[in-house]
Amino acid sequence: MRMVNREHYAGLMRLAYLALDDGDDPFMRARRAAAEAARGRRGGYPAMRTRLVAILLTDPPAGKHRLHRFFFEPKRTPPGPVRAALLELSPHERLAYLLHRDGLTAPEVAAELGTHLQADFRYVDRATAAVDSRTGLGEAAQRAEIEAFEPDLVRLRPPLAWRTALAAVLAAALLAVAGVVLTRPDDVPGEPAAIDPRAWQTTGTPTIDEWPAQGGLRHNARLLRRAADAWRADRRDPPLGRVIVLYAGTVDGASLVVLRDSPGPREAPSVAQYFERRLSRGVESVRKLGTDAGQLIMLGMTWRYLAPPWLRDLRAAVPSGRSPDWMPVAVRDGLSDPLPWHWFTPRCQNYVVFQMTFRPAVGGLPRTVTQFASHNPQSAAPQVWFQDPPEQEERFRWAALHAVACEAAASLSESGDLRLGRLWRGELPDGGGRATLLTVDESSPEGARGRSILISDAGRALSERGGTNSGTTNSPAQTMAAAVWWRSSRRWHLVAAAGPRVARLKTVGELGSHEKKAALLVVPGPRVGGAPPETARLPVVHVVAYEMDGDRTVVSPS
Repeated sequence: MRMVNREHYAGLMRLAYLALDDGDDPFMRARRAAAEAARGRRGGYPAMRTRLVAILLTDPPAGKHRLHRFFFEPKRTPPGPVRAALLELSPHERLAYLLHRDGLTAPEVAAELGTHLQADFRYVDRATAAVDSRTGLGEAAQRAEIEAFEPDLVRLRPPLAWRTALAAVLAAALLAVAGVVLTRPDDVPGEPAAIDPRAWQTTGTPTIDEWPAQGGLRHNARLLRRAADAWRADRRDPPLGRVIVLYAGTVDGASLVVLRDSPGPREAPSVAQYFERRLSRGVESVRKLGTDAGQLIMLGMTWRYLAPPWLRDLRAAVPSGRSPDWMPVAVRDGLSDPLPWHWFTPRCQNYVVFQMTFRPAVGGLPRTVTQFASHNPQSAAPQVWFQDPPEQEERFRWAALHAVACEAAASLSESGDLRLGRLWRGELPDGGGRATLLTVDESSPEGARGRSILISDAGRALSERGGTNSGTTNSPAQTMAAAVWWRSSRRWHLVAAAGPRVARLKTVGELGSHEKKAALLVVPGPRVGGAPPETARLPVVHVVAYEMDGDRTVVSPS
């Protein structure tokens, strides 16, 4: 083999090893994949790399048996920042990143992957940005670490002598026997538990504690044990308490197990997703739920969702539209059909809106459940409650959802459940047109957090976010006052509004004292000058809301 071919082989070996880094036998599998890709004689390194990509995505080499792995698979070396960041990505994302760092542009990487999976240049950019953020290194430093990694060099580790190997085997056997003798059966973590399939039908308010196991592989004890053991071995987000199965089945050719833990009443449960694919196996995401209420769970990057049995009639829509264009979503054995992948383009925080019908098995009437969900299984999936009466017009509800997702009225990726309300609706001064003062109250383990924003009838943001008093009330449903700054063509205005439980509003601070008994207080502020709106200094002002019972609370628009 000529020197140039050795260089090609080294590049192929590096690419294959880093893509297979967290699976079984990464060195042996990478060596077989690189050797197969290098057999072609035409096209040089680019053609070999294309063949390698096809091998890794369509027919990756399988691992060897455990005995072969024990004697011949080299010991894994400690990963550097880039390798550690790659372990956080899926195998497909790793491959996209590595091809990009191998000299291909994002569109060229998308074309290389496009014959085997759905990927565009944004997919490549997201994978690259994920490594950038996790490592904090520039492109040159990342490339230097990749090029310095030589997986072939790990073969130079001194081989085990047969006596050492025999001693190791005997020691392992003795330890295994001792473990069986000395460990009580109750202390051995086993396969995860399952909930009685009828448990959710015995309560009118089922939560994740009554969510039964679903999926065609839920009785595969070996798969469930591997999934539970992998999560227990996770050093960053191990489970707390008992591990319970939510779903086990085959999704897009991969075996998937969705698990939850049981941390107790003081903490929200966590949900882990374990995948077994041709390229790898392991826990790919762990997310702590904001509440224990049953909600949709995004499954990896499959564009599918897991739904509890008490949520029916799923439909979804992209919140960027002026009106909802609902698409029915079928659910079979707890697993939804995939949504169109192009829905999750970089808009509206990569979220879609779901509406479902909750039909309690015990008492109560059916009600509509609204929830935001993203393509990222590690992001929050907040449910949405509307503070207003049920007869509230649908047009406002959709405008509020658009404002939250597309106009950044709330940061959804880390949000708890949201309660949206209309505190005031009317005409703005200086010919500003009709507007609604929307309140967005977020529940979280730390307590309620509230903000407010002026929106148009179509949900377009007319102001920056302001404050509400929900942080000082006992419940987000008790929001009574809010204040924002609004900029007209002439000047800034302080816009404050209150609910029926507030007797009067009063300003204190640099705007002076202004007081009004009505539900709306608008105070003129400084005139619009030459400075950009984002750099203009606004007066320091607070709004005091005097309640009917004599209590009062302070709200700031900043």
